[in-house]
Amino acid sequence: MFEKVLIPTDFSRYTSKMAEYVTEIPGTREVVLLNVLDASNPKLLEKSGWSYDAIISEAAFRLNEEAKLLASNTCKKEASLMVKPILKVIVEPRVDADFVYGGTVGDAIQKTAWEENVSLIIMGAQGKGMLEGMLLGSVSTEVLRQGETDLLILRHKMLEKGKEANKERFCPDIFSRVLVATDLSAAAEDAITLAKELEGTKEILLAHVISKEEEFDRAAEKLNLMRQDLEQPGRMVTVHILKGKPADQILELAKKHDASLLIFSSQGKGWIKQMRLGNTSFDVARRSDRPVLVVRQKKS
Repeated sequence: MFEKVLIPTDFSRYTSKMAEYVTEIPGTREVVLLNVLDASNPKLLEKSGWSYDAIISEAAFRLNEEAKLLASNTCKKEASLMVKPILKVIVEPRVDADFVYGGTVGDAIQKTAWEENVSLIIMGAQGKGMLEGMLLGSVSTEVLRQGETDLLILRHKMLEKGKEANKERFCPDIFSRVLVATDLSAAAEDAITLAKELEGTKEILLAHVISKEEEFDRAAEKLNLMRQDLEQPGRMVTVHILKGKPADQILELAKKHDASLLIFSSQGKGWIKQMRLGNTSFDVARRSDRPVLVVRQKKS
């Protein structure tokens, strides 16, 4: 499903711990470990006191060390994990360098996803870089808003809990109980298709939010057809029709049933249609205390 994934790293303990989530993704064989160094920011030199060359060399060294660690420190037993480190440096156009990349950190992440043909990007909700401020929550928001690659967003509080629970290894079972939110649109079918193909999922909560009671019967009919399609031996699928503010209802349902992962499409109608720009869908990703997987609409 996600054979090749991209993990942007800022060398913080959060992103190092976050990388361990890749071991729970069925079929993953290759990881692109990306560090984006924004050398166009004059504060970089002010804070470090180093030259650009020294900063870049330090970033390259740390990136390669982290790649080696991830490749050797995996929960997967059946196969080794290939890790490809990539360093992109954002500098102003006047700077003479072969690796010049203009734009923002978010642009660099999505550009790398295209270049490497990855099927999933894994990011934390926020982070700290080699120097504070290199990778902040705004970067994840930019990729969420503008990206075209499926995106898995993790929360740092959750990573900290995992660290406390298991100081040696953290191999989370994030696909065990999945909540799939759908607005019943054609665009939302991509999330349903992905959920159907998940391996190791024991329970799926299929949820839809209605705005008025008259919509209940139609929603129930469609959701029950989806339920039949999602059911497999060893997997339980339940239908949940909610009423109220969509983001609040989805988050409350996830909390009530202790969902291990929330899945929804980035486009559709209603609240899902606004995934890239609207406040409601961003509120789900911002407030969720558990992983969120955003499924992009597949091109014909």
